[in-house]
Amino acid sequence: MKNNNLNIAIVVSHPIQHFCPQYISLSKFPNANVKVFFASMLGYKRYFDENFGNEIVWNNLRMDEFKHIFMNKDQVLPSDKNLEAPTLEYELEAFQPDAIISYGYFQKFQRACHKWANSNDIPLVYITDAENRQHRKWYKNFVKLFALRWYFKKIDYFFTVGNANEDYYKLYGVNPKSFIRMHYPIDIEVYSKIFDEKEFHRKTIREKFGISQDTFVINVVGKLVEWKNQSHLIDLLENLESKGKKAHVIILGTGTTLEELKTKAAKLKSNVVHFAGFVDPIDLPKYYAASDLYLHPARIEPHSLAISEAIFMGLPAVLSDRCGSYGENDDVQEGKNGYVYEFGNIEKMSNKVIKLMEDKVLHKTFSDYSVKISRTFQKRAHEDCLADLIERIK
Repeated sequence: MKNNNLNIAIVVSHPIQHFCPQYISLSKFPNANVKVFFASMLGYKRYFDENFGNEIVWNNLRMDEFKHIFMNKDQVLPSDKNLEAPTLEYELEAFQPDAIISYGYFQKFQRACHKWANSNDIPLVYITDAENRQHRKWYKNFVKLFALRWYFKKIDYFFTVGNANEDYYKLYGVNPKSFIRMHYPIDIEVYSKIFDEKEFHRKTIREKFGISQDTFVINVVGKLVEWKNQSHLIDLLENLESKGKKAHVIILGTGTTLEELKTKAAKLKSNVVHFAGFVDPIDLPKYYAASDLYLHPARIEPHSLAISEAIFMGLPAVLSDRCGSYGENDDVQEGKNGYVYEFGNIEKMSNKVIKLMEDKVLHKTFSDYSVKISRTFQKRAHEDCLADLIERIK
């Protein structure tokens, strides 16, 4: 501890568009000297994302607003299991951290960080969005049961993002007393501004797609890949047609299943799917503002950033039971701001959606609750999680 300030090192693969605003917030925290150690310029510099099928560069990172270093200089290295940072130990020794925040165990440099922290008796804080709701092969679960119990024993604190995430840690022997609830951070500066102008953006986006102001609009955000199951929203629209219900869906994102989705959507008779393509994160809240419901049908989804964003914009949410974003004090709370349905069961999904389409009082109640809890969650993500950590370390 230097001059009553704690040096907090954040060790992460590359600049991630929704974590950088959190780093800005944490950097303003009193009694903390925060510095971020990146292993790659991925995202800060342009790169090709195979799942998006597009070149990606994030333009809202605001890197000048927090201390950071790129340990591999200007290299754009893939964020895969082989990612290393040869200067990591040197940089950490020079910074003399009082605590280290790291992300996962998958990459070589994160395991090196884990080892260095343990060797130097530095408190280690761990972040991942992992959960046990997706279906995995039994032998993978068996191997992880032993490997992760050992790995997690050498971690002091866990910044958790939700109920499913905490259940995941408990399975591998982590004591809940080491949990510090963080939640997923979003760019609250951008989202708060758009929220204050919500009606204007609702009107503008709907006019862009030729959607009337009274049409019920559902949206989904993410890469267009098989396991995200955006096709289930088209099945939903077909189901609603059979019941005489009118709705539109806006699908935001690009990827390998785009043409398949367009072909399927063309068979609809009255309901409509709009393909917005890749949308800049700065503009995403405008699309949430234009919508009445967020629906996440994925087969695999640890903890959806899009759901955290959607509830901040006041949307109720319906999601499959494979997603990691629901729980008693998570982003989606059953019967309070959303519903959970059995993955792939279009009829059950449809019934949940119809409830919110037809009951305006219920819809507003859910919407108001989304707004309420999201403000509390974002305060934890941008402020309270670090305050709790500092209190425990001191």
